[in-house]
Amino acid sequence: MKLGQVYPGWSVLAGSFVCAALAIGFTSYIYGMFTLPVTEDLGISRSTFNNGMIGLIIGGAIASPVIGKLLDHFPVRWIMVGCALAFGGTLMTVSRIDSPWLMLLMITTLLPFSTAGCGVLGANTVVVRWFKKRRGRALGVLSLSTSVGGFIAQPLTAFLIETVGWRDALFLIGLGPMVIFLLMAAFVVRDRPTEHTPGGEQEFGRSSAVAGVEDESETDFSAAEKLWTARDIIRSRNFWLVSLGIGLLFGIDQAVLLSQVPFFQDAGYELQLVSVLVAVKAISAVGGKLIVGYLADKVDLRVVFACVAGCNALLLSVYIIQPSLWFLFASVTLLGIAVGGVFPAWSTILAWLFGARSYGTVMGLMAVIMQPFAMVAMRFIGQVYDQTGTYIPAFTTFIVLDVVAMMLIFMVRPDPVDDSGQSIQSEQDVQGRSPV
Repeated sequence: MKLGQVYPGWSVLAGSFVCAALAIGFTSYIYGMFTLPVTEDLGISRSTFNNGMIGLIIGGAIASPVIGKLLDHFPVRWIMVGCALAFGGTLMTVSRIDSPWLMLLMITTLLPFSTAGCGVLGANTVVVRWFKKRRGRALGVLSLSTSVGGFIAQPLTAFLIETVGWRDALFLIGLGPMVIFLLMAAFVVRDRPTEHTPGGEQEFGRSSAVAGVEDESETDFSAAEKLWTARDIIRSRNFWLVSLGIGLLFGIDQAVLLSQVPFFQDAGYELQLVSVLVAVKAISAVGGKLIVGYLADKVDLRVVFACVAGCNALLLSVYIIQPSLWFLFASVTLLGIAVGGVFPAWSTILAWLFGARSYGTVMGLMAVIMQPFAMVAMRFIGQVYDQTGTYIPAFTTFIVLDVVAMMLIFMVRPDPVDDSGQSIQSEQDVQGRSPV
């Protein structure tokens, strides 16, 4: 790379970051903010309104494998354009209709496909293709997008609702991100580097030598990697171990995030103080994503995951003993890594085991397996509280499941590579680290 020449992958990472932040920030993070105005305007119950969030999760499980397969076979820019139009069209249409059932139908069908293509799934698929030497760090930076998206979207949405009402606010929320998605697809996001891309991030020549081939495709640096079919993925032992291990941790995180505010209030803390606790935990989660992304390039990924799950268990233990306020503040500050580290740990483990060539397909199929864990965990923690009047039995159960998740991930081993097809893994790959 010539002096002063910046690797183009960084601009692709920046564009992917923006898209993922908007897609997640202006859907999952803001959904609850429409509860009061929508239920009052349409005359529906809170439980009926909450069906939309459940529908979004179910729709995401259906959409992820479809979008993942498309991302591996068609230009990402085409998919992003279609998903951007679907995102904006869905939210703008929902803002103008009165039928709760029609709203639910659109939120369950069109919206999950659009957020998958423009959001985390599309962004991770692109970034994995552009980075190899610094893949862990790149994915760690990208994982910050969800936190940044929520941080930006929530106050902006509150301002819009109070200023123009929920219908016009939702219309603008559909229009603004749609325009940005289209601009990112047109000018920033690109499918993959070529052999002549400056920067040396992919190390074409050395990677080819390791793979036992003379030259890689000029348009696809990952051509030496194994091409995973859906059948191969489903039959892979690693696929199920990672799905179950990461799925357990995701489910625990979602249930705890849903219940932590009422838990702190039950412990006697005022809502304003609780909001500060939650904010401190969110900031710690951002740091956790960066730390995990950095360590993923240097440390066995199974050990990284164990650290994340261990922090999760320690934080739940702190909640159970209900310590002094300052000890609680210190705990959420130091152990919030448990929340932030899950996604970069997952994404780097997938890249290590399955490579970049079939990354979208693998991640999409895995999302189908993982989504039910969150729904079951959220239902479970609510039922435990209804029956016992406390969240502590659920937290205790989650600690045990953290240990189970660690055991599942430690059972992961890279699949052997045959002579006909694919790259032979280096010692670093076998140990679960990205080559540096």
